[in-house]
Parts: sequence; structure tokens; C-alpha cells
Amino acid sequence: MTRILMLYNADSGLASAALDSLHKLFSPSTYTCRLCELGFGLAGMKAAWRETIEALPHPVAFLHRDEWQAANPGNPTPLPAILLQTETGTQTLISAADFAEITSLEALQALLAARLQA
Repeated sequence: MTRILMLYNADSGLASAALDSLHKLFSPSTYTCRLCELGFGLAGMKAAWRETIEALPHPVAFLHRDEWQAANPGNPTPLPAILLQTETGTQTLISAADFAEITSLEALQALLAARLQA
């Protein structure tokens, strides 16, 4: 089964989410999860990002850093990242380096659409 993996550079859990929200609010330039920053506001997932996720051609799984590392020990994938997982392997659609260059949610949406078309 093919699926899209959204890998956050943030840990799971309510306490981590609260700290991440505060970090984004008070020191956004030092926040390390560009995927979180682009796709989420203080009140949750942005409507435009939710619509993008719902329109994707494959099911989507969301994994936080601690969940990804527990399921894939020793995997060196820099985070955040968006991966395409198929029966034959996993390929990176959007890398951490790509996220460093993405300046808006619209740019993320366009890049994801283009990479899925390729």
C-alpha cells in the first residue's frame, strides 16, 4: 500500500505540543519544525493545509520525531520531511533541506503537488 508520511521535527504528546506552540509564538526564527510552522497555527491545522491533505492521492500518516525514531531506529532521515512509502521502498518527496527554502504554505503545497506528479 502506498502512503505519504509527514514527519515532524517535534516530539509527540500534549506537553510537547504546548511547548511547541509557545516556541512558535515567542521565538519563531529558532523553531525547528518548518512542517509544523507552515501547516499549523496556534489553534491547530490550518484549513488550507487540511484541504491539501484531504485531496492527496494516497493515505497520509503523521509521525512525530520520537515516533519515527522508535519505528525506524538508526534511520538518518533529517526532519522535517515528507516521504512516499510504497511496497518497494521509501522516497523523499520534500527533504529537510527543501523545508529550509520553503517560505509559505502555498509554496509547500505547490512543491508537494509537483513532486507527486513527477
